[in-house]
Amino acid sequence: MDGAVTGAIIGGAIGLIYAGFMMLKAKNAKGEKYLNEMTRRVLTLETPLSPDAVLAALAGGVKDRPATLEASDPTRHRLVFTDRATMTTFGFFYPIHVTASGSGSKVDVGIVSRGNQWGPLVTKAHNIFLDGVKATLGA
Repeated sequence: MDGAVTGAIIGGAIGLIYAGFMMLKAKNAKGEKYLNEMTRRVLTLETPLSPDAVLAALAGGVKDRPATLEASDPTRHRLVFTDRATMTTFGFFYPIHVTASGSGSKVDVGIVSRGNQWGPLVTKAHNIFLDGVKATLGA
């Protein structure tokens, strides 16, 4: 074998090892810490619902999203949803922090990868999840 082929084989092997490591990390990641802290990426929406009503609506899941409830703190009006890895992502955590705002609520929806991912796929997943939250809340 020449040097280019050997380099390609080594590079491919390292890539597969890295991808396997990241999938394992993503599978074992826990989202409970996002009950206490919000992610850097946050989208916000306002709703006329009270914080308790927002939590009650979201407790059954987010409309049209396969995300499941990972952790909750009803006294602080906080939830963390998660979805699993796919062929294109390592999966995400979606922390939701709800605060009273005027006669309704402000809903902060964050996103962070379960593995190590950034860029347009994260932005797209965040927007899709926010759309599901809006649909669930009737916003």
